[in-house]
Parts: sequence; C-alpha cells; structure tokens
Amino acid sequence: MEKIKGLLYICGIFTFTFFHNIYPYILLIFFLFVLSGKEFIPIVKKTLFSITIFSSVVTASYVFINGFDWQYVTLVNVRVFGITFMTFLFIKRVNLFKLFSFSENLTFIIVLSYSQILTFQKYLTDFRFALKSRTILKPDFSDRYNFFKRIVEFFMKSSLDRSKEINMAMKSRGFYTDG
Repeated sequence: MEKIKGLLYICGIFTFTFFHNIYPYILLIFFLFVLSGKEFIPIVKKTLFSITIFSSVVTASYVFINGFDWQYVTLVNVRVFGITFMTFLFIKRVNLFKLFSFSENLTFIIVLSYSQILTFQKYLTDFRFALKSRTILKPDFSDRYNFFKRIVEFFMKSSLDRSKEINMAMKSRGFYTDG
C-alpha cells in the first residue's frame, strides 16, 4: 500500500508541474483539501509557514527583474503551495520506513534523516521553553531578533557538525569512497 501511495505522490508532482493554467491547480488543491480531512488546517498552516519566505523572495525577485505579471506570479505561488501541501499530506499519511524497505541503503538514509529531524525538533522545543522560562515580560523586537539569530547560528553549526559525522559514518559503512 505504501508503494502505491509513493507512486501516486510522484504522479502528483508531475501533474503539478504539467499544467500552465491556474484552474487545474485549484481543482487539484481542492481535491487535496478533501483528502486531508481533519488534518486540513494544521497542514495548511504548516504549508503557509514553510513557503512564505521562499515565495516572497522568488516573487519579489521575479517582479524586480521581469515586471509584474500577475498570472505567472499567481501560477508559480499556487504551484508551490500545492506541491508543498501534497508533500506534507504525503509525509503524514505514508510510513517512509515501509516505503523504502526494499533498499537497505535508503532505509539507513531515512533513519539518519529522521533522527536528525527528531533531534532538531527537541532542540527547538528546548529553546522555546528556555526563552519562555527566562523572560517575565514579552521580549522586545531586538531581544527576539537576537534570540532568533542565535538559534539559526546554532542550527547551522549543528547541521554542519552532524553532516560531517554522518559523512564519516556512511564512509565507514562503505557507501562511497573518496577516489
């Protein structure tokens, strides 16, 4: 069953990149909304949160370079929203470990990725609790900015350190060689 869902997801990605008119996207997104059921609102929130910065930068860059073409800008943003929503729905509904169980190497990579995601979620929760427990009043903008900046620095450094460790672990398991 998981492999069928994976195949449907890949077909969905191709479908989202196939059309160049906004109306099929609206129908596809409505279909995805119906499929999501009770998880509709959390997935929409997560999707909007994750694409806001990306879409803003891409849209602003496009408008700056090419001028404002509302049809193209809307099409690209709706496409990004649809693919991201579908990806979050896919992740919620599919057991990735079962999906990639046919390959030991892919399962190993999924385990590494999942463990890193869980570790970083724990770090983020701890940072949020630390900020909440150490402040009585709501922090002002500069304090929140500095806090956010330190968290980004921490996650960037941690990502680099962990990627080096994972790289060494993968080499020791024979995934690849340098030469």
